Amino acid sequence: MTPTQIEQFRREGFLVSDPIFSSAEIQTFADAYDACLERLRQEQALKNIRPGQLEDGTETEVQQIRCAHLSHPVFADLVRDARILDRVESLIGPNLRLILCQGLYKPAHTGGEIDWHQDDYYFGVSKPDAVVSCWMAFGDVNEDNGCMWVIPRAHQQLLEHHGVDPGGYVMSSPDEPAAVAVPLQAGQIMFHHGATPHRTLPNTTDQPRRALAIHYMDATATILGGNRENEPPENTPILRGHA
Repeated sequence: MTPTQIEQFRREGFLVSDPIFSSAEIQTFADAYDACLERLRQEQALKNIRPGQLEDGTETEVQQIRCAHLSHPVFADLVRDARILDRVESLIGPNLRLILCQGLYKPAHTGGEIDWHQDDYYFGVSKPDAVVSCWMAFGDVNEDNGCMWVIPRAHQQLLEHHGVDPGGYVMSSPDEPAAVAVPLQAGQIMFHHGATPHRTLPNTTDQPRRALAIHYMDATATILGGNRENEPPENTPILRGHA
């Protein structure tokens, strides 16, 4: 990343990249994503991690491919792709650990909402400015199909959250008037700070929204609590440098 990009990330708490991957690569990712979803369906292991309702009462869902890097070799390669790691290294340093790689799938018409939260509230990392999350979708995303929304310049501290079923946290008093939508073209990545408040709204279109979130941590930091503390080593491998 350029010094200007790094400064923007540190000031705003997020940064949108130019397209990194070719259309052929994006299609490969999408095919692998669909293969993972189908296998999980067949195994009856595809969970709705954010059940909800639209205003008309339609039930909604957000389905998760947890530890996607262990679910398909394409994603095992993707989390180690130098085009991503080089950019992440410029933001949090040369020692990089994967905290989580998860697919977040919103079906057409019934894709639900993931409400305001900060990733660092989940991860409980031992030092500030140690986490960067890379959010990408394998197709264009906008306000209609569930693009990311962020609250700029709100990443200096962790804010109050409360628990929600079936597991997770939601910010108690987000500054919604300050929020901005972050539409992306296929092949772009939004990099955001671990403490940047963010959400995604329902997918109301007739096409599914396939998104992948890759969360990286400075490997010299430690996880003090949250939902990643007791993960086996293969779930949170060091990808560059050392602990």
